[in-house]
Amino acid sequence: MDKISDFFDDRRRAKHKRIREKNDMLRAKGKTPVKKGWGTMVNTGTGGIIKDPTTRVYDVAQQQKNVSEEHEMNERRSGEVKRK
Repeated sequence: MDKISDFFDDRRRAKHKRIREKNDMLRAKGKTPVKKGWGTMVNTGTGGIIKDPTTRVYDVAQQQKNVSEEHEMNERRSGEVKRK
C-alpha cells in the first residue's frame, strides 16, 4: 500500500510544482494567476429551496405569473393589445 500512496503523493507534489512554476512565470509577466474553483456565490433569492419543495412550486408559479403580467402590461403600453 505504501507504493500506491507514494505514487499519488509524488503525482500531487509534481502537479503543485508545475502550478507554482506557471504562476511564477505569469507573475513575472505582470499577470495575475488564474484561481480556479467555484467562483463567487450569487444571491438568487431562493435560499432554502431544497428544504421545502412546496414553496418552490409556489415560487416558480408566482414568478411565471409575474412575468406574464409584466409582458402583458408592456404590450398594453405599446398599444399592441387592447385592454381586456
